[in-house]
Amino acid sequence: MRKALLVVDVQNDFYETGSLPVKGASRINEVINRAMRDPVYTILAGQDWHPYNHMSFAANHGKEPFTPFDNKKGIGPVLWPFHCMRGTHGAEFHPDIESNRFDYIVRKGTHPGVDSYSIFRENDGTELGTAGLLKALGIEELDICGLALDYCLKYTVHDALSAGFKIKVIINGTKGVEANEGDVQRTLDEFKSAGVELIEK
Repeated sequence: MRKALLVVDVQNDFYETGSLPVKGASRINEVINRAMRDPVYTILAGQDWHPYNHMSFAANHGKEPFTPFDNKKGIGPVLWPFHCMRGTHGAEFHPDIESNRFDYIVRKGTHPGVDSYSIFRENDGTELGTAGLLKALGIEELDICGLALDYCLKYTVHDALSAGFKIKVIINGTKGVEANEGDVQRTLDEFKSAGVELIEK
C-alpha cells in the first residue's frame, strides 16, 4: 500500500515569531524532517497563500483579530490577523523544515472571499484536487502532521476521512493553537472517535 505524508502549513507566520504564532511550533520540525526522510512516503505540503485583501483578515473588516465572524460562505468562525500573504516571508516554509523533500505543494486560501483550512477543500466546499491527486497516485493511507492541530490539521483530517483515506496523525509532529481551553483535547477526542490512529515518529 502506498502512503503519503501530509505536512500542513509549516510556514513562518505560524511559528513563535510569526503573526499568528503557535506555542512550541519549532519543536515539531525535527519530527517532521525525520518522517520525511522515510522513503515510503509521497510528501504533500499545504501552504496558506492569501491575497492581502483576504476577507478572513480582521483588519479588512475594521475589526480586531479573533473577533467572532461567520458569513456562512467560507469565512469564519473568527477573523484572523494578517498572515501568510502570498510572496511574503511569513508565507514561506520555516527554514528548518526540509521543504526540498516536498513532492507536491497545495496552495490554499487564495480566493479573497473564501478561506481554506483543509488541504482538501475550501471552507465553502470547493475541492482543491488533493483527493483526486492522491488517489491517482494509488495512495490509500495518510500520515498527517503540521500546524495547527485544532484548526487546519483538524479540517484536513476530517476531509481526508470523508474522501475514504485511512488516517494516522503524528502527534509529536503537531501543535495546537488552543484559542479556547480544551480545544486540543477535544480535537484529539474527535480523532479517536472517528477511528484516527495517533502515532509518534
